[in-house]
Amino acid sequence: MSTVRALRRADHATLCFDRTVVGAEQRVVQIGLSELVFAAADMPLCLAKDASTGRFNLVALVGLVGPVNLFVHDRRFHATYCPRALQLSAFRLDQNGVAGLAIVDDDPAIGTSGDPLFLDAEPSPLLTDVATALKGLVADIGAARDLVDGYAADNLIRPLNLVLQGTDSREHVIDGLYTIGTEALMRLPNDEVVRLHRSGALGWAGVLTASLAQVERLCQLHNAAGQQQLRIKRLSCDDGLGA
Repeated sequence: MSTVRALRRADHATLCFDRTVVGAEQRVVQIGLSELVFAAADMPLCLAKDASTGRFNLVALVGLVGPVNLFVHDRRFHATYCPRALQLSAFRLDQNGVAGLAIVDDDPAIGTSGDPLFLDAEPSPLLTDVATALKGLVADIGAARDLVDGYAADNLIRPLNLVLQGTDSREHVIDGLYTIGTEALMRLPNDEVVRLHRSGALGWAGVLTASLAQVERLCQLHNAAGQQQLRIKRLSCDDGLGA
C-alpha cells in the first residue's frame, strides 16, 4: 500500500517530480467534468459506484484485465489526452504539508529526475502550481459528481455489461461499471428531456455512451502488447431496472 505523508523539507528536500511519468498499475481513473470531452477521444467513459458513499463517479477506463494501464509504455502515457488525476497522482492536498500538499512516496513520478520540489531549501514554484491544479481537479470532480447525481435522480443509470473473450475461449467479465440507459432516456417525458438538454446533461450523456466504442481500442492496445488476444463478446447496457 502506498505511503502518503505531509510534504516536509526535512524528508523530501532532495526529491524531484517527473511530470512525464505515469504509473502503470491502474484500470480506472476518476475524471472531472471539463475533461469529459477530451478523455472520450481516447478511452471509454463510464460510471463507478463509490463503495463508501454509494454515489457514482465519472471514470475513464484505461485497462481491461487486471490493474494495468494500457496507455502506459516505458512509464509514459501514450494518448491524445492524459487525465489530470494521473498527472497529479504523486500528490494529495494536506493543510499540514508544505504548500498544502502531501506526497505519495512510492509514486513513480517521484525520484531523482524531473523538477525539484525544493530550490535552495525553499519550496519550488512547482509546488504552488501542483496545489492549484489539485484544488481545480477536486472542484471539477465535484462538478462531474453533481452531473451524475442528476442522472441518478432521473433513474437513468444502468449497469454496463462488458464481457471479453480470449483466444482460449475464456470469458473475462468486467464488473462494477455503469452507463446511461438509452431506453431510459427515451422514456423520459418531453419536459424532462428539454430540461436535460438546456442544462447540458443530455449532451454529456451522448458523449458518455458514444465513448464506449473506445473499448475496442483498449482491446487493440492489450493485444498489441503480445498478451493473449481479447475480443469484445458483449458490450451492452442493462436497460431494465435502474441501478
